[in-house]
Amino acid sequence: MGWERRQQGPKLGYFYTSVRVGDRVKKVYFGRGQAGHEAAAELELRRKGRLEAKTLLQDARDGADEADQLANELREWAEVLLGTWLIVTGHRKRRGQWRRTSCG
Repeated sequence: MGWERRQQGPKLGYFYTSVRVGDRVKKVYFGRGQAGHEAAAELELRRKGRLEAKTLLQDARDGADEADQLANELREWAEVLLGTWLIVTGHRKRRGQWRRTSCG
């Protein structure tokens, strides 16, 4: 996306954007001079809006990642405490399952 200069034409150039249509890329002409500048300004505002939205989404994901990490740590501690309690109450772990020990 941006200004292009052709061999013939104004020094400032023409404003084009690239748009994907199916599997091809097509250039869309927006004009030169004032019309080109207005289109460029509008597209720049859209780009900044998308960047802000992306930043907010990343911040939300970072907060969720921190919560997931705390939940995983809590789960690990719960498993340790449960294992300790089961051993104290006479259970053993056999092939990934907790079983009550036989009293004989």
